[in-house]
Amino acid sequence: MDVSWTVWVLTIVGLSALIGVDFFIGRKPHDVSTKEAGIWTIVWIVLAVLFGAGLAVLGEGKASGEFFAGFITEKSLSVDNLFVFVL
Repeated sequence: MDVSWTVWVLTIVGLSALIGVDFFIGRKPHDVSTKEAGIWTIVWIVLAVLFGAGLAVLGEGKASGEFFAGFITEKSLSVDNLFVFVL
C-alpha cells in the first residue's frame, strides 16, 4: 500500500487535533446521558466516514477499502461486547 506523505501528515495532524478537542471538551467529569453518548457516537462515525472518503480522494481506493473493512469489523465487534455486558 502506497499512501503519499501528504495523506500521512494530514492524518497525524487531524488525529492530534481530534484528541486535543476530545480532551478539552471532556475534561470536566459528568454523568453521560444516553442522548449525549449517541450524539458522540454519530460524530465519531461521521468523522471516520469523512476520513475514509478523504483516503479515497487523496490516497488510493485500496487504502480506503481496507480502512472501511477494518472500521466495520471493529464496529461489529464492539456491538458484540454489549451482549457480554448485558449478561
